Amino acid sequence: MAVENGTFSYMPSKLLKQFESEISPLMCIIATANDTVYYPLDDPEEFIAFWRQAGFELPQLTGIESLNEKQFDTVFPWGWSQLIEKNFNKYRIDDRGKATDKQSYKKELHSRLTSFNITERLATKQLAPIVSIPQLPLKITSIQELNEIFLKEDSGIVVKTLWSSSGRGLIFIRNQKQFDDACNWVNAQLKKNQFVIAEPIYNKVQDTSLQFYIHPNKSYEFLGINYFDADEQGKFNKEYLHTPDSIKQFTENDDWINETSNHIIESFSDLNIHNSYQGPIGVDAMFILNKKKEIEFYPFVEANLRCNMGYVNLFIKKMITEQSKGTWQISHFSKSEAMEFYNTMLREHPLQIKDNLIYKGFFPLTPFTTDTRFAAWGHVE
Repeated sequence: MAVENGTFSYMPSKLLKQFESEISPLMCIIATANDTVYYPLDDPEEFIAFWRQAGFELPQLTGIESLNEKQFDTVFPWGWSQLIEKNFNKYRIDDRGKATDKQSYKKELHSRLTSFNITERLATKQLAPIVSIPQLPLKITSIQELNEIFLKEDSGIVVKTLWSSSGRGLIFIRNQKQFDDACNWVNAQLKKNQFVIAEPIYNKVQDTSLQFYIHPNKSYEFLGINYFDADEQGKFNKEYLHTPDSIKQFTENDDWINETSNHIIESFSDLNIHNSYQGPIGVDAMFILNKKKEIEFYPFVEANLRCNMGYVNLFIKKMITEQSKGTWQISHFSKSEAMEFYNTMLREHPLQIKDNLIYKGFFPLTPFTTDTRFAAWGHVE
């Protein structure tokens, strides 16, 4: 939302600010023990002690006062925006080339136009038999045009704004009442951005993400594939630490996955994304049922040029034994409910370590306190 706002003055809601603060230690999972993670709340002693006892050393968590006393070679936020660049500018050292200058904030780069353009390029590639783009997303410039598209799709359509994240900024329209209710929202978006993007609601079997990284030398790397669940409105639900049974047969041979990732890298390169951005890119994708009730892989729903839950998942999976199965998620708790949940999970699902990796049990990915309203946690068995 700060990207869409495009100014230095964006202020998130109080609830969103609390979410941001309480979930920020999730960055510990992708950091090293020598890094420093900014955490604006109280010292999470129990959280640090849990992981230390499990045999994992976390980076230092520090508040704004300690942060002001430090100098850093690199600033690495969850995602870049004009606001983030301004806020972290004072923490750079003199060698500015090592810090945020390479990220070059560009509003359009972080919009869904990037995903739109890449999908068009992917459609021209020779894709593996299981991989399919049933229909290219469409730019919609009027309610009448949207209605014509809606009437053609039996399962309905999803309408997307140019900027959003985590299921925000999109709306699913499955029937006439939902279409009528959405008109004011769509008109507001058309007035703001001249068009919205629409595509069919596919018969989804499993959400997935392909994870990439653009290095400082502008080279691309495919990091791997993840599996996650999103709700009916597209909001993140949970990440899998294993391959779900529903699509396991299709992933036993990963040649087609590597081939698809190469096509996606070629498409990123065609758009010269590497000249404006370095860091992680999460590409949302999905396994879907086609009209013949056959499973296909839809390779590019949208790209997220920032850290994302799938990127974190790659690091968590390195902490888990290969034979373990499990998931992790972010929960919203009522007041004082978090600690009760935490203590119950610790008691009923104690952590078990095998060969210095998590084998079974519950583990917190962010601190749990008496004031916690949002927390990330996992469970394997």
